[in-house]
Amino acid sequence: MGLIPSCDHREDAIRSLAEIYAVSTEEIGRVLEASEVLEIAQVYSQMESQGFHFVVCHLLNASPRSDITHACYYHSTSYDGRPSWFDDGLLGSSQGVGRFLEKITEWLSLEEQVVAKEAVKGIVKRRSEYEGATAETCGPYAWDTFTAASSSSNGVSYRIPEAIQDLWSSSLCGGGGLVNLRGLIEEKLRPVVVKFKGKVSNIDDYCATLWAYLLSDDGECHLTHTFAGDGQTIPKEDILALMEVS
Repeated sequence: MGLIPSCDHREDAIRSLAEIYAVSTEEIGRVLEASEVLEIAQVYSQMESQGFHFVVCHLLNASPRSDITHACYYHSTSYDGRPSWFDDGLLGSSQGVGRFLEKITEWLSLEEQVVAKEAVKGIVKRRSEYEGATAETCGPYAWDTFTAASSSSNGVSYRIPEAIQDLWSSSLCGGGGLVNLRGLIEEKLRPVVVKFKGKVSNIDDYCATLWAYLLSDDGECHLTHTFAGDGQTIPKEDILALMEVS
C-alpha cells in the first residue's frame, strides 16, 4: 500500500512529515524549533503560504515526495458500536443522511420518520448549493487530524450529521424546530471517528495542516481540509480504524 501519512497524535504527525520529506524525525523536530518557522507560525494562516513551504524546504533541504497520493483522514459521526454499521462504507452527503435515518428508524415514531425523511432532502440540497455544488457531489467530509475530529468544539458537534442537526437546530440551511433527535442519538449511539484512506488533493496543503497542528497549542489549529469527497463512497476496505471518543 506504500506510505500513508496520518495524524493520530503528535508523534504520528512528526513521523509522517519525516517520511513525506524523506528526512529523520530529528530534522522535523529541528525545523519545529527554527526561529523562522516560529515567527511565521504566529499567524497560522501564513502556514498555507508558498513562503512557508519555501522556508521549510530550505531548512530541510528536501521537498515533499511526489509519489505520496493518499493520506489518512478522520470523519466524525456516531454508530451503534458494531463495525457492521459501516459495511456500506462512508457515504456522500445525499446518500449518507438518508442511510443514517434508516439506521435509527426503529427508534422513531411513524410521524417523525415521515417529517425527518422529507425535511433532510431539502436541507442537504441547500447545504450543497451553499458550497456551489449539488447534494450528489458533496461529502463525505473529513478532518486532516484526529484531534480536530475528536476534541475540537466543531469536531464534537459533527458526531451528528449537520443535515440531521438542522431538523431541530436553526441554521442557514434549516429553520429547525421539526424533530429533535439529539437525545435519542446521544442515548443510543456512540461518538466515533472513522479513520480512512483518501486521496490527497494537494500535498503542500496537507503538509501545512500537519505543521500547523504541531506548531499550535494542543493541536488546536486546523487549516483547510485537503480531502474532497465529491459525493463518492469511501469503500469499507479503505476504512482503517474506528476510534471511539468520549
